[in-house]
Amino acid sequence: MAIAAAAIALCFFSLAAFVFMSERYNAIVASVVLGGVYLVLALAALVWLRLVRSKEAASQAAAVGAAQLWQNPVVVSTGLEVLRALGPRKVAPLAAVALAGVVLAASRTNPKSRPSRSGSKTGS
Repeated sequence: MAIAAAAIALCFFSLAAFVFMSERYNAIVASVVLGGVYLVLALAALVWLRLVRSKEAASQAAAVGAAQLWQNPVVVSTGLEVLRALGPRKVAPLAAVALAGVVLAASRTNPKSRPSRSGSKTGS
């Protein structure tokens, strides 16, 4: 309902702008100016959409790359050999630090974990 009301309002504002400009200049100038404004708006929306899609594609490619790294048997076997060479007493603190890093990175990249910036505080 809100989208329909916004579309109708846009039509009336466009009509008012056309009438104003056609009285001041002429109908051809008014048409060209309004057409140019809508063309610029459409191009801006297209650029914005491409930027959003490219960011999504880059993040998906990074996630696929990381998942494929863990599925590589050479990487897994090398990791196991390093763990065996270090021993359990040296691996436990390193594993704790690595786990903390993973949790911190996951909390930074998860949009649901970001605090809201509304500025309202409860209890004040």
